[in-house]
Amino acid sequence: MQSREFAETSREIARWSEPLVADRIFSVYEAWFRGRRQMWDALGRQHCRMWRSLLEGEPLLARDARNDLVLLARRANIEERSLEAIDETVMDELFRVILRRWQGRDEARLHGMALMIAASTLGEIRRAA
Repeated sequence: MQSREFAETSREIARWSEPLVADRIFSVYEAWFRGRRQMWDALGRQHCRMWRSLLEGEPLLARDARNDLVLLARRANIEERSLEAIDETVMDELFRVILRRWQGRDEARLHGMALMIAASTLGEIRRAA
């Protein structure tokens, strides 16, 4: 994938997926912290920030957002494995949408590749932490 094409595809994914990503992330945190809105709101906003950076192809911003998320999670007694489970849920949902929306079209390949790059970047960020 050429860098210009990748950048356009990444921005497109970041744009249309933002409400979907937020819905997945906030629903988990809200369930975990029912009566503590301030806690789940802060975690959810930070987690969404990380995903936006990943999907926009901004690895340094994603790394910083992930580091801040881990610090918030530790304060809330959330293990990193739980954060990873949320990330897996987000990734799975985005792949499902891509496959349904662009089934059989070249855009599915492009969007899938952009999402794989985001997943790879997230893996690199986790390993480096």
